[in-house]
Amino acid sequence: MSARLGVIGYGCALALAASGLQPLAAQSAADSVQAATLAKLQAVIATYEPAREIRWYRASSPFDLDGFYDKSLHWSSCLEIYITVTRQATIWLRVYPQYYGHHINLNRVHDPNGLMQQMLRFSYHNFFFWGLDDNRDAFAGYQFTLESGFPEAAVKEVIKSIPLIDGSVGDLTPYILP
Repeated sequence: MSARLGVIGYGCALALAASGLQPLAAQSAADSVQAATLAKLQAVIATYEPAREIRWYRASSPFDLDGFYDKSLHWSSCLEIYITVTRQATIWLRVYPQYYGHHINLNRVHDPNGLMQQMLRFSYHNFFFWGLDDNRDAFAGYQFTLESGFPEAAVKEVIKSIPLIDGSVGDLTPYILP
């Protein structure tokens, strides 16, 4: 049955190509929205002083921005910042605090249940939400939707608030240390 669907799919692609229609027009429209949003993010990063304090580097994905912040931190050795512009017109920001040079990983902490409970409290009370990625590394995050256009003021506020995550890491230390 899958081979039959493959032949039908191939036939549709040939028909579209013969008619001159672009079979991936929606995909390229999403790509152009991503590219325009990324350009606006890069402009904020280039001109906004708190963003210039982050060391940005080339990401592996064309719609990502990656950076490190390590100035005046008390609890974290570094904050790794990952910003992704998605195909669904959202901007994801994830900040991974490094504690003694490593991500805070649920498999390597002293009290995993206590850590998760504290992260849930942070998600309720703090500006950033807290979560775990697929590797069980802890991160603080923020997410923007773009229904009303590019949220420049909000992006600046979130970037300015990234160093504050260091204080939350201090509150997590009782659960991390043995």
